[in-house]
Amino acid sequence: MKSDERTELTPQETAEIEALPRERQPGRLLEERTVQSLRARGVLEPRRWTRVRVPWLAAGFAASIALFVSGVTVGQWLGSRTVAESMATAQQQTAMQAAAAVQRAGSAYVTALMAFAAVADSSSNGAFAQGREAALNALYAAAFELVQIDPTDPVAVTIREGLEQSRLEARQADNSVIQSVVWF
Repeated sequence: MKSDERTELTPQETAEIEALPRERQPGRLLEERTVQSLRARGVLEPRRWTRVRVPWLAAGFAASIALFVSGVTVGQWLGSRTVAESMATAQQQTAMQAAAAVQRAGSAYVTALMAFAAVADSSSNGAFAQGREAALNALYAAAFELVQIDPTDPVAVTIREGLEQSRLEARQADNSVIQSVVWF
């Protein structure tokens, strides 16, 4: 068969040939290689966005660091302010609660002393002395704590010194009673 001779095609073969694409789209890789080759030869200019992008990247990086540092600083400042306020509020509430507890304890102490005085008589066998000793010990402890709170408070210092003098005299009286006992 000669090359210039045409063979007759069947209608089906003709339809298949007609269905074939007339031109083919180049792939993305081919396009990129072509552009790179043209840039390497100097036909196309180098990418401008890389030269312009570097200063913008540096500025953006610096701005993000500045934003981060300022955010951390402001956050710490707000956090410390909130913590300081809450600590002051908590301390104030604690002081108020302690003052209320002192008030309740003082009222209970006075009420107990009033009840003790109402039922106390000198004929009980040691109950009066025991109650009196407990009341004096509680009063001494309270005066001692008041002096610890404010050492310059003259009332608390006077009460404590008076109670110490009273204890000293009571001990000396107990020692004199013991010394007068004659043992056989």
